[in-house]
Amino acid sequence: MNDSWPDSLTQRGARQNSAGDWHFDPPPASAAAHLIPLLREASLLVLGEDAESFLQGQLSNDIRHVSASQGQLAAYCTPKGRVLATLSVWPHDNGYVLRLPAELAAPIRQRLQIHVLRSRVVLEDISADVAMLGLTGAQSVPLFRERFGTVPDSPFSVIRSAEIAAMALPGDRIEVAVPCEQAIALWDRLAAAGCAPTGQEHWDRAAIAAGVATVLTATSDQFIPQMLNLELSGAVAFDKGCYPGQEIVARSQYLGQVKRRLRRFASRQPAQPGATLFMPEGSIGGMVVNVAPTPAGEYELLAVISQEAADGPLQLAQDGSPLRRLPLPYELPAVPVRESRGGG
Repeated sequence: MNDSWPDSLTQRGARQNSAGDWHFDPPPASAAAHLIPLLREASLLVLGEDAESFLQGQLSNDIRHVSASQGQLAAYCTPKGRVLATLSVWPHDNGYVLRLPAELAAPIRQRLQIHVLRSRVVLEDISADVAMLGLTGAQSVPLFRERFGTVPDSPFSVIRSAEIAAMALPGDRIEVAVPCEQAIALWDRLAAAGCAPTGQEHWDRAAIAAGVATVLTATSDQFIPQMLNLELSGAVAFDKGCYPGQEIVARSQYLGQVKRRLRRFASRQPAQPGATLFMPEGSIGGMVVNVAPTPAGEYELLAVISQEAADGPLQLAQDGSPLRRLPLPYELPAVPVRESRGGG
């Protein structure tokens, strides 16, 4: 990342805490659009004559559906079907841009590079040249349209101009990519238009409310896509050709063998991705995937929990207070009940 970008944010009131997260003063309660620097995002550029066929054989979604005006969500899996990373796929003039958490960018690029072999594909980390901004809130879409004359208006739709690229994401979110040297001018323009600057936790909370999981280092190689509800977010194509883990992902889908699912909770205790959830008797009930603090001093989280723990109380520690269940914006598939073959 270009150091001038965070330095400019510091001049505009941003503060970095000991964990490396950036914060602003709390926005006014009346703010209907929020402006967030997405400093944890990385951008991998995939170029070359074989870029489409290469990614088609690596990612869970159908890369052929990416166009100049449409991106997608996808998973990168192991041969056993476990998700190594969740990422968004953006169109680029000569290929694609994969956007994913910065902490996973190096290992994912290295793993993809191993599979390039003789494909005419070039992988390049362009994170230092690109700044990522996020807009959230009920007025983010109309405000964006007013400023730019157009707006991505459905999940994963994309608009591109000489100045920016922008993708709509579930949860009233718009992610914007801009060259680093132009980032602060765009920031000032959006802030002047009424977007309230705020920190990463606001973006994370909107993603959690939308039920969209982000795999991080602590949860990489832990879950198949359906455990993260990724097929419900359109991140898995079941009618495409092979990719790592495709057979296991398809078998789990068609045989109804998904016995763990992503759900949303509120907690009075802090948590970290990868933390264990317990049932009251001490049995393990699940794992935390994403966490974000709330203005009320609580924490919202997404966690993958077992079928056995689906309806009962859960807690972060064996002696902790119970979590409060929160709704997801989509329905979870029913787990089929298998009939006994015994006589009677």
